[in-house]
Order: sequence, then C-alpha cells, then structure tokens
Amino acid sequence: MKTETEALFPRSLVVDIRLDDDLRYKGSIHDDVVARARGYKAALVPGAFVYGHMGRVAVEAWGLPWLERGGMGASFRRPVYNGDRLTISASALSGDADMRRSAIVVTNTDGEEVASGWIGLPDLSPSVPDLSAFAVLPRPDPPPAVSIGQLKPGAPLTTADRVLTEEEFRRSLSAFDEQHALHARDGIVHPGCLMRLAMGDTHNSFRFPSAIVLTAVEAQHFACVRPGQGLTTVGRIADAWVRNGKHYFQSEEFLRADGRLAARFLRTQIYGYENV
Repeated sequence: MKTETEALFPRSLVVDIRLDDDLRYKGSIHDDVVARARGYKAALVPGAFVYGHMGRVAVEAWGLPWLERGGMGASFRRPVYNGDRLTISASALSGDADMRRSAIVVTNTDGEEVASGWIGLPDLSPSVPDLSAFAVLPRPDPPPAVSIGQLKPGAPLTTADRVLTEEEFRRSLSAFDEQHALHARDGIVHPGCLMRLAMGDTHNSFRFPSAIVLTAVEAQHFACVRPGQGLTTVGRIADAWVRNGKHYFQSEEFLRADGRLAARFLRTQIYGYENV
C-alpha cells in the first residue's frame, strides 16, 4: 500500500507560458519582435521561468514543507517559446529519507522534451552548510569585465544587498502566473523568483562578453522568504570549462534572507562562444 506521500505521485501539470512585459526583455531574444526577426516563431522563454513552473509541481504536491526544505534539479534541452503549452510530468517517488524524489519531464505540444530533472523532499531538514568562508561583497560599479576563457574557479560573487519589496513580490507572482495560496495569500516568495534573485547577483558580479544561457540548475531550500526581508548572495565560481566551442561556468550561490540561509543554487551556464 502506498504511503500518503507516495499517493501524491505520479502527477502532471499543464502550463501555458506567457512572458510578462518586463522592460528588460525589450530588444532582446526574449522580445517577440526581435525573436521573429531572427527566425524564431516567438520570444524565447528564459530557463528561469521553465524552472519556476517545474517547481509548481512540488508546491502543489508537498506544500509548505517543500518550500522550507525541498530540493530540485533541472536541465534545459530545447528552446521554449512565448505562448507554448507545456506538460510537466512527475513520476512515482523513489529514493529514501535523505531525499524522496520524483523524476520530471517537460514536453511541448509537439511531444518534444524541452526540459527534465527532479523534485524532492527529505524527511528532515537538511544540515545548513558552513558559510564562514564566504564574505558578503558589495557589487562594484562597474563590475570587472570577463573575456571568453578568462573566468576562473574560485572567483567570488558580489551582491546588491537589497530588500525585496511587496510590489516586486507581486510582480514575480504575476510573471509566473502563480496563484497558489502559499504565495498569493501567505506571502511566501516563489521558488522561481528566488533563483532569479541569486542568478541576478551572479550575472551582475561580472561584465560578460555575451548574454548568459542557463543550461542546468540544482537547488536546495532551507527556509521560506517573504517580501520585506534583506537579501544577500554569497558564493563563488565553482568551475569553468569549454566544450564544443562553448564556454561554460558553474556558480555556487547561497541566498540569505535577513542573514539566514534560504537556498543554495548550483547553476551551469554558457557565457561565450569560440570564434568560428
């Protein structure tokens, strides 16, 4: 007989992707006009949004416990376009008390796999890592420029040291079309928004030679975040390499809310391309 938790899986969620009107998208590949002029059918949806929608399956299944101590991972396989309808399918649970996982597959209306990964929940809260080796570093103006191939492991991340306002929180819920009561009623920041905040600190720690492309991410939550809290990111460039003419880096990011660790992200991104 299935346990109460096992009975929650398998499950699925259908999501209609709609990019919001964020001014940062104007003139970029995330703008319908620009994307179509370059031969795409519509604006390309940032991987952070696909990640955020994958997280909705975990919130709907596990609720508050997942926001407090859950984990997830995602790899992005194909472009997702503004207006796409995605089916997010979660398998039966596997694993043990350390992390009970469900495998995730995300497909578009053509049946193509656009992303995959997992969501998971440990029976107990995970141990909080020791962050004493990481300093809170204010963001320099301007940040240092990084040329292709010059980003080195160990380089520290800087932070904007900001407060998430109620207006920004509400905008993030609208951007993800998120209506779950834990977010809309109880004021808990959406997991997609958390990842975007840490990602923003990483991307603004350097001046990169080209737009960043997110290819994979793993996350572990340690506490909920609410608007009005002071947010800082500490961390480092964990690795950097080149493969098939593409320059990658991996960033390890620890997002803290009022000094308390809220989430850890390990993200893999492309930051430059070899000249052809």
